[in-house]
Amino acid sequence: MGTFGCYAGKTGVRKEQKEIFASQMMKLLNYGGMMGLEAVQIFGRKLLLLKPAEILPGGKFTFWFNYFEDDFWEDASFDAHSCSLWSDKIGSAEFSDVITAAYFLFEMYDDEPGFTEINGDIVKDTAYVGWLNHLLKTKFSMKKRFRLWENMEAYAFGRRREGYDAPDAEEVMSSVPTGLELYSGGTDLADLFFIIHGTESLKESELVPDTYPADVYGCRKAVEHFFCGRDEEEAMQTLRDLLRKDRAGRESCSDPDRKEIAEYTLFLPARVIVYLTAELRQKPFWRLWKKLCNSVYRDEIRKRYAPAWLEELRRSTIEAPIPPVRTSDFLRQDGYFTFWNTPEELKGQPNYYISDDDRMYWWDSTDEVIISEEAQQWLRELAAEHREIMEVTSEAPEQKKLFLENFIKTLADANDYYKKIYPFQKMFYEFIDHSDRKEYRAAVELFRRLCERNREKGRIIEKAHADWSISSRNVTHNIARLQLKRYLSVMANVRLREKYFGF
Repeated sequence: MGTFGCYAGKTGVRKEQKEIFASQMMKLLNYGGMMGLEAVQIFGRKLLLLKPAEILPGGKFTFWFNYFEDDFWEDASFDAHSCSLWSDKIGSAEFSDVITAAYFLFEMYDDEPGFTEINGDIVKDTAYVGWLNHLLKTKFSMKKRFRLWENMEAYAFGRRREGYDAPDAEEVMSSVPTGLELYSGGTDLADLFFIIHGTESLKESELVPDTYPADVYGCRKAVEHFFCGRDEEEAMQTLRDLLRKDRAGRESCSDPDRKEIAEYTLFLPARVIVYLTAELRQKPFWRLWKKLCNSVYRDEIRKRYAPAWLEELRRSTIEAPIPPVRTSDFLRQDGYFTFWNTPEELKGQPNYYISDDDRMYWWDSTDEVIISEEAQQWLRELAAEHREIMEVTSEAPEQKKLFLENFIKTLADANDYYKKIYPFQKMFYEFIDHSDRKEYRAAVELFRRLCERNREKGRIIEKAHADWSISSRNVTHNIARLQLKRYLSVMANVRLREKYFGF
């Protein structure tokens, strides 16, 4: 068992859109903290190096670790050539959130019915699209979700292939985005609920003339009259023949037994006659509709049941872009188990929530990452200490091997004690390539000092469960450990490192 995500729809992307789609996908995987890992062994010590999302030769990026979640999941991959995404178990935190947003990107590009799903349930939270709009500077809406009949028809047909029952009312509403349920009203929703709940509750004395329920009720009475005293098989065939006629053929229908139904076909969609027939004759609607839907008329001229102002309100709200959601807000975790079993030593302290201070690797001087004043002051203090260390650091060539051994040992010791402290791949090799320069040597010494003076605060990591997904975030993301991650992220961000450390 586990948590699985997917896009239940057409994942193919049109040729002319593939380049921009692949670029957008890689950006969200990158900023979402998805990482591959490289294992290295030097001087007898093993290290894992972080490989952020980027298209590698061959056009495929494979990942299984999330930087913010600090946890491993089963392999996932994105192929830029085919624009295909594949994932297995995704957990329920940042890895899951980013994968789900990635599947929403497919939904945004697909003009046909389709849903982003987790464990077979449709995801209706708009925050995923809000994050896409923030990160990609897009104006995606969830208007496709309001093509209710088309969507539920595809959903029902798909479920039948897998042997499941037809969608119920909860599943219909689960396709409607959170907070926008009020704008889902209309004849599509009415038809779906009539299929699910039936039309027996419609009472002529309670109906308002010229409303949709009144017309459906009238059509029901016409269908009842049509079947009365007839051979069912013959009547069904006669009705099929009527629904397959074009508008002119239905308008000219003179058969008194079919004329009343034919009049309703001029303004009601064929599905209404079919679901009323299915209800009255106790037949499974979706099975019947699947056989007929491609051959029935589609030239009805529908009445306008809602006032123009309401239709415009629905349209403008449904088509409006989802408001942007900042990355730190999107990645914030506050589930039931996020702080479960926090040890007594940490009780009374603030809970850990991701902030832009944890995203300094992605700082680029824009407002995507806004480093707090507290973190900036911390960096200034570290930079001053770095300059002091440089004053007593030698650049002697014979110190190179000693530096490399110390570099590897410092990183490995940090990982052994604080757990899951991984340097970025490019930063690691950059430091090795510049092992003769005192700026880099001083930076490693500063990291060693950080590890030493944080040991007491970092000891709480001993309380972490072997499976970090069921450990309190206050333990796994304790401040001592976070400072080491943040320092390494600054060392990996050349622009930010230059700003504070000057190299």
